[in-house]
Amino acid sequence: MNTIKTSSIALLCAVSALAATGCAPILIGGAAVGTATVMTDRRTTGNIVSDEVIEKRVLYEITQALNNDKHHITVTSYEGRVLLTGEVGSPADRRAAQQIASISSDVRSVVNELAVMDVSSVGTRLSDSLLATKVRTAIIGTDKVSLNQMKVTVDRGIVYLMGVVTSEEAQRTAKRASEVSGVAKVVTVFNIVTQAEIDRRMKDLNSSSKVDASSAQ
Repeated sequence: MNTIKTSSIALLCAVSALAATGCAPILIGGAAVGTATVMTDRRTTGNIVSDEVIEKRVLYEITQALNNDKHHITVTSYEGRVLLTGEVGSPADRRAAQQIASISSDVRSVVNELAVMDVSSVGTRLSDSLLATKVRTAIIGTDKVSLNQMKVTVDRGIVYLMGVVTSEEAQRTAKRASEVSGVAKVVTVFNIVTQAEIDRRMKDLNSSSKVDASSAQ
């Protein structure tokens, strides 16, 4: 398979992933990702697409390597920082999953929260999915905090929060998540930055978006 074909497949996968998460439309061929959600995201458009691709690729690579049904793994990526949650059958599988993720393309670091235990039931996963929705809804209603700056993952009632936030935003979000009924524990995997750093990020992103829009005309 040549490089052009490989890149096209990767881009189509990324577009499909973003569409599924509500981040479409995407203009292919030079323009930036274009919704309000993306415009308020603190990541670059490239990082948004890359994170979606990383999540699917790392999960595939781990699943292929473990080659057994004694695992249930969730892969979450934010700016190339990968969070592994769920269950595996042995300490060896846990180490293998981390090693595979750490050497996967574009992965900057790995936070391994995999538990060595029996795989969670379908009922537990459904409950986790509903709980994640409740937590996201609670975050949306939290003053001075935006859900667009973070990702929420739930496994076995444990809430994991990733994103680029200030110390105050991290505290507010963790507190609000912990107050949601059914939450067993909150684990924060935030990248804590200053408000000045966030302001700089948003200024750079807005400038880049204007350049992309101008180029597309």
